[in-house]
Amino acid sequence: MVCRDIVSVKDPLQHITINLAPEKIYVIRNHLGKSIKIGIFTSSKTGQKFRALLPSNYTC
Repeated sequence: MVCRDIVSVKDPLQHITINLAPEKIYVIRNHLGKSIKIGIFTSSKTGQKFRALLPSNYTC
């Protein structure tokens, strides 16, 4: 799913916190029914893609 809501994430390449919208979101569930949300982001300075954990209350 594609969302345009801005979220604050830490860029693993530059070690700074930036505000970006995720390009794609994956919801992963374990066998107990708990779920986590992972977003795919693109760094604005380097152009490399990275993933980051999204807050559990994040909705599109």
